[in-house]
Amino acid sequence: MARLFVSLYLFIALSLVGLSAGLERIFFTQSETSATQLLGPVFEAAKQQNVNMPNFIQTLGGTYKVLDIGDIAWSEDNLGKLNSGLAIVLSDSDISEYIYILDNNTQLLEISLPVTRPDSGQFLTYSILFFLLLGAVIAFWIWPLWRDLSNLEKTVSKVMPDGGIVQNHISPTSLIYPIAKSLNSMGLQIKQLMQNQRELSGAVTHEFRTPLARLKFALAMAPSEQSEPWKGMQQDVNELENLVQEMLDYASTDARIPEMNLAEIPIKQLCQQLINRLKDSHLANLKVEVFGDDAHVLADEHFIERAIENLVLNGKRYANQMLQIRIIKQQDVIQICVEDDGRGVPKAMRKKIFSPFFRPDESRDRQKGGAGLGLAIVKRIVDWHQGDCIVVDSKLGGAKFIISLPSPFN
Repeated sequence: MARLFVSLYLFIALSLVGLSAGLERIFFTQSETSATQLLGPVFEAAKQQNVNMPNFIQTLGGTYKVLDIGDIAWSEDNLGKLNSGLAIVLSDSDISEYIYILDNNTQLLEISLPVTRPDSGQFLTYSILFFLLLGAVIAFWIWPLWRDLSNLEKTVSKVMPDGGIVQNHISPTSLIYPIAKSLNSMGLQIKQLMQNQRELSGAVTHEFRTPLARLKFALAMAPSEQSEPWKGMQQDVNELENLVQEMLDYASTDARIPEMNLAEIPIKQLCQQLINRLKDSHLANLKVEVFGDDAHVLADEHFIERAIENLVLNGKRYANQMLQIRIIKQQDVIQICVEDDGRGVPKAMRKKIFSPFFRPDESRDRQKGGAGLGLAIVKRIVDWHQGDCIVVDSKLGGAKFIISLPSPFN
């Protein structure tokens, strides 16, 4: 927008200056300059022919005064011209022009002649032409802008079935190119949001359908309390409750970037405290190790701990005997690696694994538990901290999840 304003301001300012100077030269300056250039030589010729100068001045409609040559401080050059019989043209503070010439080499004549001024008709013509030309040059500047704005209006008014808008193709040299570029970006974001919303709605429907069907079947059997069908119903209710909680957690991260309390966090110590807290409840049958560099990251402790906890719980579902957390300090990046000795993640699924409700193995993941939102929450938290999260093969035989966070502490 600043570029647009500056361009318009400079264009109008230069147009005003150019038109004013050009038209004044055509309408006003030409007649006065011609009188200055022509009448001086006329008086010089009249003097050479010994014409009676006072009578000649009156014939031209002018007036004169007789001055002493010392009344004016002449330069040597102009004084030489006067003594040579040449005429000198000077102007005073009132923009009146005077011709000075020596009459018979004895007296200095100051001659004032009537200057032709533009009449009202000439001034009216000047004004009309000035504003017509000003309007034309402004229209010349506005036409490309109007053309691009019209094209932009046509594109943004077309909403496609997927919720996006048609991509515009405004030239990068256009003054509204930044606006067009922002609209293209907004259209892609809207399209992605609509796609995510459809996927989320479909996934929610799919996730609720299975436990609800089992509940219906169990209710039809009218089970007695504490029987196996009754316990199955209780398990289905717990599954639904956990699913709802996971979706609420994911929805809270999808709404907006929260206000984060950034602080310098000893990441290795944080991981060790997390393992100590989960050891008895979730990691009782696994060998868990935390090792690596004593690094510090600038992050929100609550969210980073949540991301690491999700990776640990995800690893716990597939680990056979061992789970490791390694901290690696590099020049400008801190890596948090969570590895397990499970089955790993196939290469074809590594880009999709951080998507909501995605499961590499549908049946096995249902047995392991979870709705497929834990890793999606990890990805979102890492994005908030301007980091990255990937999964590769682990030397332990399973999957190795790597969180990379920028490190301001070198």
